[in-house]
Amino acid sequence: MNAPPTPKAGEKKRDRALFARLIESYQADRVGIFVDFDRLNHPRSPVWNPWENIAPLLVILIGSLAIMFFMMLLGIAVMVLGVMFYMFIMRPWIAQRVYRRAIDAATENLHNWNLLWKIGGLVITLNHMNKTRCVSPDGDWRAFVTRYLPEMELDGADIYNAFRNPKADEEKGKDQPSRYQDMHM
Repeated sequence: MNAPPTPKAGEKKRDRALFARLIESYQADRVGIFVDFDRLNHPRSPVWNPWENIAPLLVILIGSLAIMFFMMLLGIAVMVLGVMFYMFIMRPWIAQRVYRRAIDAATENLHNWNLLWKIGGLVITLNHMNKTRCVSPDGDWRAFVTRYLPEMELDGADIYNAFRNPKADEEKGKDQPSRYQDMHM
């Protein structure tokens, strides 16, 4: 029948290399990974915690109903204040916790990354160009990493490239000696 195509061994190796480059760039603060709270805070999400979402509402409801049993007006006031507390205090707290869990899970391994990417809760942006972004699930994170993130640099490679940069020598002017001449004079 129609079985899903199995990824080739080279593709898995390439995906792992691209994922490693992405994580290295994230840790070096070259890219930002953002979380779409609304897409990841639902029961089918692996980073969803039911007690974070249900317990505060349950406490507000039961507390206000208990107070309402004795004093109707005070119970209604507690309910309104409880809803405000949930909207302005609890909801941002839950969003921050979902964000932290999603980032930790996504950067832990490639399987988690692909799972969260398919759900559609991640966005990758370049830190130096905020408008350059890749949004899941429609965006191709592999193409984004290949295009915008350079190969992982070896120690000393950036110094070597700066030494060999002819544009820097032209900018100095002809009357100033180059770096190479400075070293051997």
